[in-house]
Amino acid sequence: MEKILSIVIPTYNAEKFLDKGLPTYILDDKEKMKKLEVLVVNDGTPDNSVAVAQKYVDQYPETFKIINKENGGHGSAINVGVEHVTGKYFKCVDADDWVVTDALSHMMDILEQSEAEVVVSSFKNYDLITQSYIPRDIHNPSEDKNKLYTIPEIMEIFGEVYYGMSFHGVTYQTKFYREQNYKLTEHVFYEDQEFATIPMCRATKIQLVEEELYVYRIGDVNQSIAAESQLKKLPDFHKIIFSMIAFEKKLPECPEGARDLWAKKVSMFIASYYQIALIKSKDKKKYRPVVEDINRKIEKESPYIYGCIKNKYKVFRLFNRLHMSNDFYDNQFSKMLKFVKKGFHVDRKIYY
Repeated sequence: MEKILSIVIPTYNAEKFLDKGLPTYILDDKEKMKKLEVLVVNDGTPDNSVAVAQKYVDQYPETFKIINKENGGHGSAINVGVEHVTGKYFKCVDADDWVVTDALSHMMDILEQSEAEVVVSSFKNYDLITQSYIPRDIHNPSEDKNKLYTIPEIMEIFGEVYYGMSFHGVTYQTKFYREQNYKLTEHVFYEDQEFATIPMCRATKIQLVEEELYVYRIGDVNQSIAAESQLKKLPDFHKIIFSMIAFEKKLPECPEGARDLWAKKVSMFIASYYQIALIKSKDKKKYRPVVEDINRKIEKESPYIYGCIKNKYKVFRLFNRLHMSNDFYDNQFSKMLKFVKKGFHVDRKIYY
């Protein structure tokens, strides 16, 4: 039976999470479940993740599969997983996250009929500390919910689809993704930024699905998004920044609007880097020279991106010298900034 959707699950030290995530792929409709493929990619894990996954393979052999490989990191696991998918579409879900089963069933109905190269959907966070769900919803302004958008049309409504333009919101048509022959950076963190940006720059047909599909677990101090972890991984930020910048030379081959999308996403990623190095760090002086050096390299590699981010850098540098706390930035300044943006019409092509 032809597969509609393949789920790629990069797996490393995920033994304690898989029994939470894998059951969410079990559909009541057994015939539909035969059209679903769940690939657990064993990235050389030293724990018992494979044994946990094997239980699902044994019970649902037409749906669950295990792919074994040597350790190469999250990006490597996705690269290998994509080589093995057989579904019309594929989506990546981290091993410590899960999906909403009903939404998965609905998404499969949509994908079976879709001609989109990229499908962008809502998701939600699950906060381990508060044990509550936080919606990260997109809005499709079209009356035709099956409308296929171009990149320029997406950029016109970027604020309404922002959350879905991420690793957690993106589903790719397998044929479209493979034709690009793009390999994610391996042995690093944050390559999810590449995944949700670079292939999308070649899309001509993007579909929006408002339903929340992915559930992203947050609040774990061991996660790569935790402040201390992020500071230790600044070299990975540097690699991904310049990997994404390197795609600039391919933009002339991409459809209209690709430069705007690429610049928007790259600039946002660099801004998050500034926040980590200059605001989240308790030692406000420690990373100043590091960031200065990275800025010089950005200016050399891409004057265009440097023009997009140089004013942002000045703001973060000021906040750093004022010793602004990350809590104040997240909970007070960001709210004020959103309020100001609502009051002014800013040209998206100039302001990144």
